[in-house]
Amino acid sequence: MHLFIGQKQDDGLFGLTTEESHHCIRVTRHKPGDFVMVTDFKGEIWKTIILDQNGDQVICKPLEIYKREMSIGGKIHIAISLTQQSDRFEWFLEKAVETGIDTITPMVSQRTENRRDKPERWSKIIIAAAKQTLRARLPDLQPIQNLEHILKTNQIEQRFICHCENGTEGFLGKLYNPTQDILVLIGPEGDFTKPEIELCQSHKFIPVHLGELRLRTETAGLTACIILQTLKNCL
Repeated sequence: MHLFIGQKQDDGLFGLTTEESHHCIRVTRHKPGDFVMVTDFKGEIWKTIILDQNGDQVICKPLEIYKREMSIGGKIHIAISLTQQSDRFEWFLEKAVETGIDTITPMVSQRTENRRDKPERWSKIIIAAAKQTLRARLPDLQPIQNLEHILKTNQIEQRFICHCENGTEGFLGKLYNPTQDILVLIGPEGDFTKPEIELCQSHKFIPVHLGELRLRTETAGLTACIILQTLKNCL
């Protein structure tokens, strides 16, 4: 069954959004009597039956909960530098959503070259990835923030900075406690500068590595997501 986005109405029925209704009618060719899944991204996916096509809106009757997304362990927050090529950052967004990330902050640090803000496009990528993987909640996409702002405003229990310089305290997966919220910083091409690393440490960010290989920014971000989500799934 296809998954569509809708809002629950006062009468208990779901009304698909205008865009989703168009997709349902014109693209996937659904009609009254068909079964589809609907979510409002508030934690549940419903199995529904299409009752009516009221103008440009599809109306669905909920039959049963298909999936309820439970919160297990702490939340995973990755603050990652924008990449020089926009498509690589967009690739990270898609795959991070598919692997279960909770919060994404596009970050600007000293060596970040591309600073273009594309919130509407990024939101569409996140929604498409969430629908693809049947996520019942959308991850939170934060506005672009510079490194200094992130350091000053985040008080998450576990704070890590991944970098390729000497002096890390070990592998991220060994130091992570999956029962607590976590914020991980991923730097740009060329890595964080040494003063940036020192600044992060002064804000109680623990320097860690992701293994022996030197990774691209987007690959490092996804690797961190997979490591953390895998350990959460072991709870």
